[in-house]
Amino acid sequence: MPKLSVLLPVRDAAPWLGSSLASLARQTFTDFEIVAVDDGSRDGSGEILERWTLREPRLRVLHTAPRGLPSALQTALGAARGRLIARQDADDLSHRRRFERQAAWLARHPGAAVVGCRVRLFPAASTGLGMRRWIRWHNALLTHEAMAAEALIDSPLAHGCALMRREWLERVGGWRERGWAEDLDLWLRLLGRGATFAKCAETLYGWRQHPGSATRHDPRYTRDRFMALKCEALGRGLLRRAREVRLVGTGESLRRWRAALEAAGYRVEARALPHPDRDALRTLAPPLLLVFVAPQARARWRRALAEFGMQEMQEFIFIA
Repeated sequence: MPKLSVLLPVRDAAPWLGSSLASLARQTFTDFEIVAVDDGSRDGSGEILERWTLREPRLRVLHTAPRGLPSALQTALGAARGRLIARQDADDLSHRRRFERQAAWLARHPGAAVVGCRVRLFPAASTGLGMRRWIRWHNALLTHEAMAAEALIDSPLAHGCALMRREWLERVGGWRERGWAEDLDLWLRLLGRGATFAKCAETLYGWRQHPGSATRHDPRYTRDRFMALKCEALGRGLLRRAREVRLVGTGESLRRWRAALEAAGYRVEARALPHPDRDALRTLAPPLLLVFVAPQARARWRRALAEFGMQEMQEFIFIA
């Protein structure tokens, strides 16, 4: 049995699939299999996968009707034999030492559930300002505590770069189709069950940027669907016993979140406060949600609330 299984969902990835598979074939860690699921491709991706099985004996290919990414991942997980489960997207690249580094990290930290790594975006010409900001934020979150504290801002660990223990995936039921981002949904359920996250400081994964990327077009990744997912996670976490919440922020983000929380059945006291001050802090009682997109603003409020004696994740949390 292989120690590690790579789950590779494929949907119409013909222009990039060969490069992605080559990056897996050259790994210095060799005790792995690749379980590729051709999720109803119509561009010849299935045929490319079958040709690759002639040169890469560790590759197994499953062909299904087009059912979507969560279903493809669950199909691959059901066929996987390894106790370590790696992700890779069919248009991305892994550094040749990625599995070596990540598997060694998990071996040294038996209590950890998931380890990622820093990520680079390529090609530069297709990388917009928003993604450049996102990758700086992602690559700065290296500890479990940092990722958990920012998990309701955005996905704190790029899906494709993850290496996970199978028992943790099975504990939370793996991936599920809920009409929203399957990666953040999984991370929030894992965090809610007490899983420990980590991230290698090395840049071991390349996330390809191109106009056909699912993150740009799939309706599961719209702002409204992210907010619905985060509202559900809040209901399982900080707001599980609350029907009234204090909401602090500014501008349109504050208005959107007030509407979303009220639609979810909460009574919302919303305060437009761009900067923390002691007079304002005295009037804020938990549970407290803070809506600040800029990392610098979150840092200011985090320091101020900590100095005021409030505990993050227990009395307040940041959302975006």
